[in-house]
Amino acid sequence: MMRHNADCSLRLAALVAAAFCLISHASGATLESPSGQIQLQVNPGSSAAEQIFIKSQGQWVPALSSAYAATSVVAAGIPDFTHACRVETATQIPHGILVKGNCDVGIFEQRMLSTKDADVIHVVTTFNANPGIDVRAVEDRFDFMPARRDANDPAGPLDFVWSQDIKSNPSDVIANWAFKSPVIMMQQGSVFAALMPTVNDRHNDPLALDLDVTSTARPWLSFGAFSTQPYGHSYFSRYSEGFPRIVKGQNKAGYPIGTVQYEYSIVASEQPYKSGYRRVVRRLWAEEGHQELMTSNDLQQNVLRPELVTFDDWATDTWGRYADDVYHSFPCGNRQCGTLASDRNPSGIWTKRAPDAWFNTWFETLRSAYGWYIYGRRTNNKEIQAKAETILNLALSSPRQDGAFSTIYLVNDQRWLRSDSWAGFGDDYHALDMSWTAYWMLLWGRDLQPERNKEILDFVRPYGDFLIKHQLPDGVIPSWYNSQLQARTEFGEFNAETAGSALFLVALYKATGDQKYLDSAQKAMDFITHDVLPRQRWFDFETYLSCARKPFSFYDRWTAQYPQNNLSQILAAQAYLELFEANKKPQYFETGKRVLDYLLLTQQVWNNPALRPKVVGGFTTQNTDAEWSDAREAYAATLLWDYYKATGNSEYLERSVAAARSTFAVAPWENWAHVGFEDESGALTGFHWGAGSGMTSIEMMMPTLGDAFVDLANQAAVGFNACSLHNLRIDKTAIAFEVETFPAQRSIRIRFAGVDPHAKYRISVNGNPAATVMGAVLAQEGYVVTV
Repeated sequence: MMRHNADCSLRLAALVAAAFCLISHASGATLESPSGQIQLQVNPGSSAAEQIFIKSQGQWVPALSSAYAATSVVAAGIPDFTHACRVETATQIPHGILVKGNCDVGIFEQRMLSTKDADVIHVVTTFNANPGIDVRAVEDRFDFMPARRDANDPAGPLDFVWSQDIKSNPSDVIANWAFKSPVIMMQQGSVFAALMPTVNDRHNDPLALDLDVTSTARPWLSFGAFSTQPYGHSYFSRYSEGFPRIVKGQNKAGYPIGTVQYEYSIVASEQPYKSGYRRVVRRLWAEEGHQELMTSNDLQQNVLRPELVTFDDWATDTWGRYADDVYHSFPCGNRQCGTLASDRNPSGIWTKRAPDAWFNTWFETLRSAYGWYIYGRRTNNKEIQAKAETILNLALSSPRQDGAFSTIYLVNDQRWLRSDSWAGFGDDYHALDMSWTAYWMLLWGRDLQPERNKEILDFVRPYGDFLIKHQLPDGVIPSWYNSQLQARTEFGEFNAETAGSALFLVALYKATGDQKYLDSAQKAMDFITHDVLPRQRWFDFETYLSCARKPFSFYDRWTAQYPQNNLSQILAAQAYLELFEANKKPQYFETGKRVLDYLLLTQQVWNNPALRPKVVGGFTTQNTDAEWSDAREAYAATLLWDYYKATGNSEYLERSVAAARSTFAVAPWENWAHVGFEDESGALTGFHWGAGSGMTSIEMMMPTLGDAFVDLANQAAVGFNACSLHNLRIDKTAIAFEVETFPAQRSIRIRFAGVDPHAKYRISVNGNPAATVMGAVLAQEGYVVTV
C-alpha cells in the first residue's frame, strides 16, 4: 500500500482543476488528495487492481476495492455471459488517471479524475465492443472493505446502508426511474463510501445502481448501463433482453460507434458514526438541486393546465373554484358545520364516492381549512373565513370515547367512522390521525382564533390524557385501538407513528403548560431516537397498508434494510424541533437535523427529462414505492422552512421553496408517475392531497417569503413565486442581486429579513442603478420590482 507522499504538495501547481496529487510508479499510478482524505491506487494485473483508501484516525484504511478491474461486461449469447475485465495500464493524465483494459469482448477505459472536493473522485467509464458483439450490460462494481457483522446481527451487518429502493428478489436493482436523489451508500465505523451517478437532464438513459450486503463475504456496490424491467407495484429487476444506450456515432470525446459510456462519482471519507449520508445530502443539493432550482422559474407551472403559473393563479383556482366545488355545509347541533370533501370511499371502493370529511394524516381537511382561513383573512373575505370555521366546528363535533375520537365523516349518511378501512383498520381508532388532527386544532386556536382556545383545549386535553394512559414504558404509543380501547397487535409495541403523537403532545404542553404532556412527548421521542433511528425502521401505516402493500414482517435480507416511509420522518423531524423549542435540550435539535437530512434523501434533486412536469424539489414516499412529486412535499416544505428559521442554513431555505413549488406542477393529482416510469398523473385523491395541501403551505410561508426573499443576516436569498433570485452581494447597506421571473415583465414583491430599521439601504437589481430605501420601509413593505 502506498504511503502518503510528502512531496505531494510540491506538484499542486501542475493541477488546474482540482487540488489532487498524481503519483506514478512502476506498477501503476496513485491519485491522492493533499489533505489526506482519499487515495486511489491502480495496480494493473493485481487481484486488487483498483483500490480506494481513506485516512481514518490518522491511518490509511481501505474503503473500496475491485478485483482485476471494477468493470465487467455482459454479452448477449445462449446463455448471456458475464466477462470480467482486466486492467492492463494505468497512466497519468491531467487531473487524474487513465485506466485501460480488456474484457475479451471489447476494451474499456476509465478516466478517474480529481474534483474540487477532497473526498470525491469522478469516474468516466467507456466500453467499446468488438465487432459482432451485442452488449447487454456494462457495470462497475466495488467491494466495501470494512469487515461486516453477521447478517443476522440485531445491529445489522453494517452500521449504515442506504438505497432509494430495497429488494424483493436478489436480482432487483435501483433503476434510473428511482433516481430521485441518486446515490447508494455504506458505512462501517468511520469508513464511509458512496457511488453517485451523473444524471443527464436531456435524455433518460438505461442506468441502474445495485448493492448487496449479505450474500458474499464483503458487501458491494455497483453502477452501470443496463436495462431494467418493472414488476409488482414498484420493483425493478435486471432485464435480460434489454440493452444499454449505445452511442450511434462518434461522440464529443471521439469514441466510435458501439460505445457505452456512463459517469459517476465515488465519495469516500472518514465520517461521524452513521452520519456519512449527511455529506452526500449536502453534495446532492450543491451539485444538482441548487442549479436545477435556479433554472426552474417555471417549476410551479401546471403540466396539464399551463395557464396556472403564479401563486396568485393558484390561489384563485384553489381557494375559489376548487374549494367552492367541494365545499358542503350542513347543520350539526346548534351550529353550522362544513367540509371540503375528498369524495373518497373509506373502504377503497373507488366506484362508490360521496361527500365526506377526512381528518387524517394524508387528507387533513382541517389543515386545508387552516390555509383557506388565512387566505380569507389575507383577502379580507369574511365569507371564506366563516366557511373555513365550519370545518373546525365539524372536527370538534366528532364523537369521543375516553378522549379518542372519530376521524371520517360521511355527509349523506350523517355518520362518523373511527378511521380509514383501506390503509388501516376502519373499526379502530387511529392514534396518528387523531394526533395530527388535534395538532391542527391547537394551531388553529393559537394562530387564527384565540377566542376558541378553551373549546379546543376542552376537546384535545382528554385525548392527550388518553395517549399518556396508553403509552408503553419504553415510550411507544400504540397505533390502533378497538372499540374497547385495547391496542391492536399491529404496531402495538413498535412503530414510528409515535412521533406524530409526540408532536401533538408538545403542542399541547405549549398550550397548557402542563408538564406531563412534555414528559410524555420526550419519552416518545426518546423511543424514536433509541429504537427507530439505529436501523432506520420508519414504520407507519403507509409503509405496509397503502398501495405498496407487504407483510409486516417484510425485510430485505440482501441489502439488510427494512421498509421505511418518509411520512413518519417528516413528523419526527418536526417533533424534535418543537421539543427542543419547549425543553431547550440541544440533543433533540441535533437529532432533528439528522432526521431531516435523512428525509432529504427522498427529495428529488433534478428534473428527469422522461417526465413532462418539472420535478426538482418534490418528494417520493418510501423505499418500496416509486412515485415522483408526491403531495407530502407540502408538509416537507413547511418543515424545511421551520428548520431554516432555526438554523440559517440556506440549503434548507432552497429545498423548502423547491418542495413548496413542486406540488403545483402536478396538482390536483397526488403525484406523478406513480409506478416510477410512466409519464402520467397519479391518482386524484382529493383536495387535501394536492392543491389544497400545497396552497396551505404557500399561505403559511408567503407572508415572510413574498415573491422572493433576501435574508441579510444569513446572506441568503431565493425566488419563491415563479422567479429566481441569485448572485446576492451584500456590502454593509449596499445590496445587489439578479432576478428572473416567469413569465417575464412581471412585478414581484421581495421581502427582506435581518433589516436594520434605522439604516438607509441601496438596492441594485439586475445591474440597474441602485435605489435608496429606508430600513423601516424595507422591513415592513419589502421592495417591488418589475423584471
